[in-house]
This record gives sequence, C-alpha cells and structure tokens, in this order.
Amino acid sequence: MLLFLLFYIFVIPICTLLHEIGHGIGVISTSESHAHVYLGNRNEENKENIRLGRLHFHIYWSYIGFVDWEGKLNKRQRASALAGGPIMSLLLIFLFGLIAMLVPQGDLRSFLWGATIFNCLNFVATIIPITYPRWMGAYNGHPSDGLLLLRLLRS
Repeated sequence: MLLFLLFYIFVIPICTLLHEIGHGIGVISTSESHAHVYLGNRNEENKENIRLGRLHFHIYWSYIGFVDWEGKLNKRQRASALAGGPIMSLLLIFLFGLIAMLVPQGDLRSFLWGATIFNCLNFVATIIPITYPRWMGAYNGHPSDGLLLLRLLRS
C-alpha cells in the first residue's frame, strides 16, 4: 500500500514533468526560444519556480503538464518540440524497464515495472492522434502530441 501511495504521489507527477521537459528540450535544442514547462495548469497562479538556461519551470504539484515557448518556431522546430515529450516517455520506458530487469524480485522491481507501464500508457496516450475527451479533465478538447504532429506534417 505504501508503494502505491508513493507511486501515485511521486512517480506519476515526476514522469509527467519529464515528458514535458522532453518537449522543452525539443524547443531549446532546435531554436533560440525559451520553453516554459508547466506541471499543473497554465495560469497566473502557477508562477515560475526554477530556471535552467532557457527552460523555465512552473511547478505546481499535479498530474497534468504543458509546455509553451516564446517566439515563432519553423515547421522542423515545432515537430522537434512536439515529438520531444513522447520521445522522453519512450526513453523512460526503456530506462525503467532495463532497471527493473536488473533488480531482484520484490517491491522495488514491481515499483519499477509500474513506472515502466505508466510511461508506456503516457506514450500511447500522447502519440495517438486524438482530441482528448471530456473525461480527461484539464486535457479536455486539447489535441494530443500525435494529432498536432500529424497536422503539422500535413500542412
């Protein structure tokens, strides 16, 4: 039960934040723009907490995240920014899965497999080209990363 609570309180928000950092890295690695990484809603209450170079972090402990960038990005730069999140989730799947295979049977291994599965679900939920339904809360009506990438490639 304790591991479940730790997972719910820490792993899900941290993996969500890492996914959003992936988007931010996609922005700053291909442009001179600054990226604003949000854990929580994008609003006035979620002020900037930390700044690392051109990555600005607005962290309000939550299970949702977003990234905004300053300036205009060309098509290649936007594609890099959009793909960065799912790529980060994919990397986390391999990282947690590899570590889980190396750890002996037990709670820690189960915990790591849980993180692997969460990141797999996060990857699939963001790469499939859909508009998020009402039951997805703060994401309601927003297009997925996959849908935004598809629209970008078609334009």
